[in-house]
Amino acid sequence: MSDWQKVAIRINRSAVEGAYAVLDNWGIDSFAEEDTDLMDHAQEMGWGDYFPTVTHSEQVVITCYFPEDKLTQEQLRGLQSDLENLRDFGFDPGPVLIQTGEINEADWANAWKAYYKPLRIGRVWIQPSWEPLEHELGGVDFTVQLDPGMAFGSGTHPTTAMCIQFLQDLNLQNKILWDVGTGSGILAIVGAKLGARVQAVDVDPVAVRVARENGELNNVDFSVQQGSLRDLEGPCDVVVANIVADVIGPMLPDVYDVLTPGGFFIAGGVIQGRDPEILSLAREAGLTLLRRLEQGEWVGYLFQRGD
Repeated sequence: MSDWQKVAIRINRSAVEGAYAVLDNWGIDSFAEEDTDLMDHAQEMGWGDYFPTVTHSEQVVITCYFPEDKLTQEQLRGLQSDLENLRDFGFDPGPVLIQTGEINEADWANAWKAYYKPLRIGRVWIQPSWEPLEHELGGVDFTVQLDPGMAFGSGTHPTTAMCIQFLQDLNLQNKILWDVGTGSGILAIVGAKLGARVQAVDVDPVAVRVARENGELNNVDFSVQQGSLRDLEGPCDVVVANIVADVIGPMLPDVYDVLTPGGFFIAGGVIQGRDPEILSLAREAGLTLLRRLEQGEWVGYLFQRGD
């Protein structure tokens, strides 16, 4: 594995467009932008429910990574000069700061694994695929081996854990279960191991690939495709969706329509501040709340189609 050069450019937000032009002139077309204003925009657009408190700044950080053709000190000075010279074109770059570092590719890809340890959720044992199972597990029905990769769903997040708990509370033997927003496939795998016939979807092609790989790792058979709830053909007995309130709220009438009478809907990914809204929308859609769990700032639900 090679070392990558990390080049972080700090520059005024008002000069970002000019900075992009400079990077383009340098042949740099892959970079990431960190901007505290993006957090506010994401919140306004409803791209999630939980947003950490940030200290707002008039500067942004543009980070570039170079695996082979690394910039020399002379090139870095030239890049900084070009960025500072944006003043000549009507931009105000402010104090331009360039910082460099080295990142080992192997560490980059695997460092997070040091923080992902086996855990028990009810009668289910979640086991990182790269760690051996070293002892007998009492009171556990089965083990799920998992490598989340770049997809959401390791079992450690409260929303995932609550959904797994709800799945264990149901008799899923030979039931048709849809996992909407499957991520790593963890909920689909748990459902399949509990006896359900599972179909999973996710809008992210990376998640589709990861879910497929984790299904094979666990020797369970379920279909997974890129798409959303409306790409599945019903009816079904159980729908599970561990997403966000802005997606769950609008989909509640569709969930009611696809569920068989008496069918169940498991929902996760809702922050407490959106709890009254989701409960109200569920009632309007004809879903009855059977159980509600809280972990930290997160809420999970088990609903049932009432007719």
